[in-house]
Amino acid sequence: MSLVSAAFLAFVAITAIIYYLVPGGARRWILLIASLAFCASCGFYSLVFVLLEAVTTFIGGLLCGPDKKKGLRNVSAIITVILNLGILCAVRYYGVIGMFEESLNQVLAASPATKTFMTYVLPVGMAFYTLQLIGYTLDVRWEKTAPEKNFFRYLLFATYFPYFTSGPMNSYADLSVKLDGSKNAKFSFDRLRDSAIRIAWGFFKKLVIADRIAIIVNNIYGNHETYTGLYVFIGAAAFAIELYADFSGCMDVVLGASHFLGIDLPENFNSPFLSHTIREYWQRWHITLGGWLRDYLFYPLLRTPAFIKIGDVSKKLLGKKKGKKIPVDVALIILWAAVGYWHGGLMKYVIGTGLLHCFYIILGEIVEPVSVKLRKVLHSDKLPYKIFQTARTFFLVMLGHIFFRAVNVPDAIEMYKAIFRPFAINGEWIASLGLDTSNWIVLFASLAVLIAVDIYKYREKQEEAPRLVLEKIASKPLVVSWAVFMLLFIAVLVFGMYGLGYDSGAFIYARI
Repeated sequence: MSLVSAAFLAFVAITAIIYYLVPGGARRWILLIASLAFCASCGFYSLVFVLLEAVTTFIGGLLCGPDKKKGLRNVSAIITVILNLGILCAVRYYGVIGMFEESLNQVLAASPATKTFMTYVLPVGMAFYTLQLIGYTLDVRWEKTAPEKNFFRYLLFATYFPYFTSGPMNSYADLSVKLDGSKNAKFSFDRLRDSAIRIAWGFFKKLVIADRIAIIVNNIYGNHETYTGLYVFIGAAAFAIELYADFSGCMDVVLGASHFLGIDLPENFNSPFLSHTIREYWQRWHITLGGWLRDYLFYPLLRTPAFIKIGDVSKKLLGKKKGKKIPVDVALIILWAAVGYWHGGLMKYVIGTGLLHCFYIILGEIVEPVSVKLRKVLHSDKLPYKIFQTARTFFLVMLGHIFFRAVNVPDAIEMYKAIFRPFAINGEWIASLGLDTSNWIVLFASLAVLIAVDIYKYREKQEEAPRLVLEKIASKPLVVSWAVFMLLFIAVLVFGMYGLGYDSGAFIYARI
């Protein structure tokens, strides 16, 4: 079931009606039933694998509890993590199940009536919920949270339908409290208004912006022998915007649907394209993934005896100041390789969304002494320099996205080569990218709205909470709030990308 579909909206509405009509104590059961139904709608194997991972991590959590012997706790945590990462890699990145689909259907005695349902399709959301469930197991082992004794409570954490396909990622300690609080949630028209606007904004970003600009991206990336020079930059910039509008739009739908049920999930984006550095960009982009990797990979690596030893040796050889950076940089390389691999298991992802960004960060640390002097000369506190920093960061991100969107590494290299080939811009070039004049006008107008919203939200100091557009709208008279919703609703209906055979529901990150 696509998140940008009438079916999903109806599903949320029906779930919410039942949810608010039943007694508070029964609401967890309504959410669990709805979540399992949603998982099943995503395909037989989507349901099978989330149940498999929920069972294994639930058992792993019980065996990692503080009442068990240390040896058992350590072994259980290691086996649970390796098992679930192995399932993720085998299923998502190596297509093991697809290779044996016919044999599995025979074993499961699939009848003609059920064979369509059981046809193998890559399980959606697996890259997200696998990390989330592994995080629970590690939290129990590290005694950050108590092991859950009720499997059905835990199963709701694993399958909660708003975030099942694309996140955001949550810790069990945080989300279980919010799910428990669902029994006290009250229906209100303010909640309905805020949720409706947030969902409509997500639809707008996905259907009006992302799916429209995707036409340009597909044309350029699909024919880079023709589209050379400046066109490559246009394609790379367009894909960066497509990816942002697509993924952040998905998050708006998810957060809006969950808010309607009285359960507020963490934000995943905070004006990332206004960042001044690559490090800041990753603190504003896919925030919950960054937090997960920091808490469960980066810091634990640095605390291992091997990395402590690397640090000790490095300090002896290079001195304390330089030596202490070596284990951090090694951990960064592992971290960013993992980020890239998580995005798709192919080398193009490992480079484009992983190691290239690691190179940017480490290089930035190396040249920092020079940068400090330059910032003094160039008046880094002034607006022109900040605009330069933002443009530079977007350019570097855009270069990485060439790998992300390309078919493979050789194809990405050909795209880079195409930058230096001759190109010509004539009166036909705009039309050749796939959009007519009216669609270009819609695209630029909608991008202007998106940029304005991000600029309004942006706070240079990240410790400051972003300004929330919804709060601003909610402070206005009721007629203004509903006028905003109706404008978004009409814009989606009139300008959304639809058509026979058009797959408007294929969120890019839902395919990870």
